[in-house]
Formats: sequence, C-alpha cells, structure tokens
Amino acid sequence: MSGASAPTFATRTMLILVALATVGFLSFLLLFAYADELRPAQNGGTHALSTSAVGFAGLADLVQRTGGEARFVRSEAEIDEASFLILTPAPGTDPAAIKRILDRRQGLSTLVILPKWLTMPLPEKPQWVRTVGTIPGETAALPISEVVKVTLQTPSGKGLRTLSGPELEQVTADAEGGTLVASHEDSLLTVVADPDLFDNQGLATREGAERAMRILDDLGAGEDAIAFDLTLHDFGRNPNLLKLAFEAPFLPLTLCVLVAALLAGWHAMLRFGPAALPQRGLAFGKSALADNGAALLRLARRRHRTGARYAALVRETAASATGAPPGLSGDALDRYLDRLDPAGEPFSSMAARAADAPDTRRLLDAARDLYQWKRTVTREHR
Repeated sequence: MSGASAPTFATRTMLILVALATVGFLSFLLLFAYADELRPAQNGGTHALSTSAVGFAGLADLVQRTGGEARFVRSEAEIDEASFLILTPAPGTDPAAIKRILDRRQGLSTLVILPKWLTMPLPEKPQWVRTVGTIPGETAALPISEVVKVTLQTPSGKGLRTLSGPELEQVTADAEGGTLVASHEDSLLTVVADPDLFDNQGLATREGAERAMRILDDLGAGEDAIAFDLTLHDFGRNPNLLKLAFEAPFLPLTLCVLVAALLAGWHAMLRFGPAALPQRGLAFGKSALADNGAALLRLARRRHRTGARYAALVRETAASATGAPPGLSGDALDRYLDRLDPAGEPFSSMAARAADAPDTRRLLDAARDLYQWKRTVTREHR
C-alpha cells in the first residue's frame, strides 16, 4: 500500500498566496477610495491643473509668481471658505451645479469664466489639445443660465468675445467698447465672456499676462488668496465611508481591525489538530439502538431486571450450538444444559442468579459467569 498522499499546495505556497491576496485587496480598497484624487490631471480640460492651451494652470502659476496665493478647491466644504473663487466650467457643465455653488457663496466674490473652444486631444500627447472650432454663444452661456441671463457676441475676426445682459455692469471693455468682463448687480458674481483673457494660450504673451493681472486687481482679487474650483471637473475630494477608514481619526481603528484579522488567521492556521466535526445527536444503525436502549434502562434504573432475558439468550445459543433435541424446553432443557459442564456451576443456577439479581453489580457477575460457561460448552461441541 502506498503512503499518505502529499498535500496539493505546500504551506509556504499557501502563505504567499494569502499574503498576495491580502495586499491586493487592500490596494484595491485604497485605489477605490481615492480614485477621484488619483485621476490624471493633465487631460486637456478647462481647469486650473491643465497645461493645455485651454487650461488655466498658467493663471495659477502667474498668481503665485506675482506674490499672491493660489489654492485649489477639491471639496464642497472648501467652497464656502474661499473669499475669491474662480469657476472654469466646461461646455457640458450642469447649470444646476453652478447655481448650487453660487447660492452657497452669497456675499463672497466669484468669477465665472465661460467656455469658448471645441477641442480634441492629440493622440501622441493626451495632455495637449487641438482646437477644432468654437462653441456657439448660446451653448457657452448655458452653465450660468440658471443664475443670470447672458448674451455672448462673437466677433467676425480673431477678437475676443463680448457679453451683455440686463443685470450686468461692465468691468472691463475692449477697444470698441464691448464688455469683456461684467459684474452682476445683485451679487458679487463676475462673468468673463472669453476664456482667452485668462487661459494658457491667452497668457502666452507679456501683454496677456499683464491684462489678466490688471483685471484681477480691478476685481479686488489680490487682497486674499485666489481659489480655483476643481469640483466641477470631478477632481473633488468627496467624503465617503471607505476613505474615512484610511484617514484620521479612524485610521488607528482600521489598523486594529486589520491586526485582529491577521491574528485570527494565524490562530486558525496553527491550531492543534484538525477541526472537530460535530457529532450527531442520534447515531445510525443497530449499535445506536442498543446504546439508546441501554441509556433508557440506566435512566430508569432497571438494568438489574434484564438478567432473565440474557439468560434466555444464552440458553437458546448454547442449545443450538450443542445440538440439543428439538423437543426439549423449560426445565428439561435446563437439565440438559446442566450436564454439559459437570465440573462447573450448573446453568440453571447461574440463570437463577441473573434473573434474581438485586443490583447491577450482581447482575454483571452472573452475566459474566453465563458468558464464560457458554464459551466453554460451545467450544467443546464444535
């Protein structure tokens, strides 16, 4: 016969697999929790992290280089904290999202730069874009359509767009007197008609950079830090329960749970012997019946009253094994069995002791004698 078969996987292999699975699962949780913050910022969008032609990373850098402070708003909680906030909506930005931000910023200065360009990323450099046209004025004004009514005018040449509206007051004008930047008369909202006043391609020249800083100074933006909103472009740090598990003050609790899980796994791996299988309440087969019957007799304290039945069983077994005449029964059969072992105690005497046993100990003595007598007489007649 062959020996015991080897295990399918070695212990070391299983430990490596468990370690890799644990590290992979924790990595998945971390990436899932911080997916918004890990999204690539250089995607050619119209936000303050984009270095493309239509992005506004140059404006944030210009503010810092001129002695100002530039901040990036990544959560809704920070929207109320910024004294001067710049919104750079994309062509498809939800107008309701702009309205929610402006409603929360009642009494705080907000600058909205309307979109203008239709772009597509370059295949070899996805952080760069190529302009393929301009957005119609009606579409470009949609992001603030729920807040203020704006009409954009597009020049026939390469000039900048201008705007007009019943509730707008001119802040900055072009050479022909058209409004480039206007403020809302009932709030601290300011609207920029053309993004080329502030985007990267507009700041490519010294004149463009000076014009942008002059407009910000006219709006009073130089007094405090200038904040750039990123929540409209899905770069926000939105709170969620999974992220809270990896940040203070819940990080120690997460580490404690992880250590407890590792200790539980270690304990399960090093336990003594195999896992104990649960036993059945009622076993199968004849042995179970015998055990249950014995248990009932023990509970009823009637075990010593079973001697007569055992003696009858021995009587039938010995008569059959020794070839007793078929017609013998009762006392005649007992006299026949008494003659089988002349040197020992007669069968009838032992049967009487078993039947009349007053307690379990004397029953066991009589049963033991009957068993030995049966072995003696049946061996001689084999």
